[in-house]
Amino acid sequence: MTRKKGLLFIALLAFAFILTHIQGAFAYFTDYDSRELSVTSGIFAKPYLMAGEDFNRTTSPVKSTVVDVDFVDYIPDLSAYVTGETKFDVSKEQDGTVMAWVDGTQMHIGGRGGIIADPSCNDMFSYYSNVADISFGGVLDTTETTSARRMFLSCTSLLNVDLNNIVTDGITNFQLMFGNCTTVKTLDISSWNMASAKNMYGMFLNCNHLTKVTMGTKDVRNNLTFENMFKDCSRLNSVDLSHFQTRDATDYDNMFSGCSYLRELDLSGFQMNENATLSQMFAYSGLKKVYASSNWSDVVKNDCVPFWYCAGLTGSTVSEAEGIDKANYETGYFTYKAFEG
Repeated sequence: MTRKKGLLFIALLAFAFILTHIQGAFAYFTDYDSRELSVTSGIFAKPYLMAGEDFNRTTSPVKSTVVDVDFVDYIPDLSAYVTGETKFDVSKEQDGTVMAWVDGTQMHIGGRGGIIADPSCNDMFSYYSNVADISFGGVLDTTETTSARRMFLSCTSLLNVDLNNIVTDGITNFQLMFGNCTTVKTLDISSWNMASAKNMYGMFLNCNHLTKVTMGTKDVRNNLTFENMFKDCSRLNSVDLSHFQTRDATDYDNMFSGCSYLRELDLSGFQMNENATLSQMFAYSGLKKVYASSNWSDVVKNDCVPFWYCAGLTGSTVSEAEGIDKANYETGYFTYKAFEG
């Protein structure tokens, strides 16, 4: 009898052990959003990067010395690095799944198998004043990101950033994303989907060495503000907006103000809102020709002065009094062009 009880007890223990592991396996497979299976290491947490503001604050000891940044899909042995000086845990859960480490002036940001960006990439590299090159290398997954406000603000040494490796489908806020990047000369965002955009305020504000922005086809009909978007991009001479569509925006103030090298704009895809304000939209620019597919003066009801001191436009009196009534191609400064979108 005693032997039978012992065998029954062992059997019950074995059953409990098996049941526990079955429950654990079930929990794992139903919790796939936060965990993954590694062939070499078993189960490990997905590499979620902390929010942009937190990343900026955490890496602040090196933000003024870093010159090159690259994202990688691995984490090496970092035992020789010093926490808070040359290595930083930049994972969302502070579990070491995403690490940043610095070799001299180069920063590496690594996560096993890739890195998942936070919904907020706000301020991630803002005021990294000496960074010249940022390479995402297809490693950073921004599918869940909704805001990139001030992401590269005042990166005053920035020359190269591989922007076409960033997914922008869900991003609504691009405010001051490249604001005051005073050394960058060209930017290519032709692959970006910006249909979710709501705020493009000052996106390239004061990028005063920027000569060319490659836009591609952009449906930005949901965007509400373009205020200061290219303001004081004084060397900008090439920006193709021929496939750029607007609709809901109510603020175009200073959009191209101070673009003194800009000679031509194709705004044929701009559908104006009657509540829009266009104050100094083209002020102090070097424009000689602006294409449009409709007469804005027939639509916009706000009293505004978009052509403030636009000396290059044919017929301009070079004064502050040139208002919305000149935003047409019959008696104003526009040239008609059908939209080719």
